[in-house]
Amino acid sequence: MIRSSETPRGAIGSEEPPAAKSLARRSFVTLFLLSLAVMVTAVLAATAASYSSYEREAEDYLLAQTRTCAASLEGKSAQDMVEALQALPLTDTRVTLVAADGTVLFDSAVDASTLGNHSQRAEIAQALESGQGVLLRRSQTLGRDTLYAAVSVGDKAVLRLAETRTSLASFLGRMGWQLALSLVVIFVLSLFASRLLTLMVVRPLQEIDLTRPLQNRAYAELQPLLVRVDEQRRELETQNDELQRAVTLRREFTGNVSHEMKTPLQVIGGYAELMEQGVVPPQDVPRFAGLIRRESEHMRLLIDDVLALSRLDESTGGDEPVALRQVCGRVAARLEPASSAKSLRVTLDCQDAVVMGVPSSVEQLVYNLLDNAIEYSPVAGVVSVKVRDEGDGGVVLTVRDQGPGIPDELKERVFERFFRVDSSRSRDTGGTGLGLAIVKHAAESMGGTVEVLDAPGGGACLRVWVPAAS
Repeated sequence: MIRSSETPRGAIGSEEPPAAKSLARRSFVTLFLLSLAVMVTAVLAATAASYSSYEREAEDYLLAQTRTCAASLEGKSAQDMVEALQALPLTDTRVTLVAADGTVLFDSAVDASTLGNHSQRAEIAQALESGQGVLLRRSQTLGRDTLYAAVSVGDKAVLRLAETRTSLASFLGRMGWQLALSLVVIFVLSLFASRLLTLMVVRPLQEIDLTRPLQNRAYAELQPLLVRVDEQRRELETQNDELQRAVTLRREFTGNVSHEMKTPLQVIGGYAELMEQGVVPPQDVPRFAGLIRRESEHMRLLIDDVLALSRLDESTGGDEPVALRQVCGRVAARLEPASSAKSLRVTLDCQDAVVMGVPSSVEQLVYNLLDNAIEYSPVAGVVSVKVRDEGDGGVVLTVRDQGPGIPDELKERVFERFFRVDSSRSRDTGGTGLGLAIVKHAAESMGGTVEVLDAPGGGACLRVWVPAAS
């Protein structure tokens, strides 16, 4: 069996987007057909109106002509009327004289004796009744469409004049070349107008600048779309800036970690090499071993802090209520050996307050705040820890020490990774430079903030605000 690794056309994952429809083409075709239909309809309507006007004028003229002839026959005998009508110079007009009883007395087109009684002809009956009548019908005698105008001559007879009329088809036929020329002009004008209107409609769409959506003078109907595009553009720019910032921070963080680890590794490697070569006097071996132990401890602390930051970066939830008072008590107990070594007194003034967060992150936040205060406090100093429920949906944790404090120009930078207020003392205090960065990261992951406050009397005061558990 032959197997093909190609994905079949139409399979999931290989669908091609539908062919894009051209707005310009659709608009042009629609406008062209619409304008062509409108113009052709207008021409036909104008032609029909002209034909109707032409017919009305012909009726009025023929009726007036009939009245004039009838007036000239008033008071004459039937024979005199016939003689007078025979003398009329009406070559294209048929003249018929009908007696009151319907007998045809005279007809200029055919022999009157061959014609039947005309009393039932509509125009004759109308003239006998009301004095005049006008009618367009097909002549049975002549076999053509004929316009009849009949006027009574006293009460003796009815004079009827008739003219052969041009039908609408014949009327249009005689205007054939004019209509053909009109249709050609209409076609060209429709083509030009449709093209012009299409350009007017499409050009604003083609000129839209998506890099600055809200600065376009576009149609009002497009404003919601442009607003959405602008929002997405801003979101993408923000995400791109955050991504670039994250890449820069990660690059700097990697460089700083490498630098921080390189120093203790060099110390450990150097002292170990001296001890391995036997050039260290026996009485100095304990001192060298202590140095190696302290540097390895520093590396362990650095690795723990890096892992803590990594866990905070990867944290995606799992919040639960955490009693902040109990956390402060546990952390103070864990750090009691460090505070006792410096004869420090740690005071706890904590209200019952519950916050939402990952328990390990909350403990990391409190631990690094208290550890930082112990490291920078002088011997026999006091470290104060307070927890207050603000009553407005927030909980405030404050840690204050009696150390050298933080200058105003460095209060924002102390939360940067690997930043130290006094880099010359960083190795002596044993800090990694990541403690306050972990505090800030943990506070922000809980929806809170951290800041450095002025501490009257000296020292540093760090304040953390986090939302209280509802």
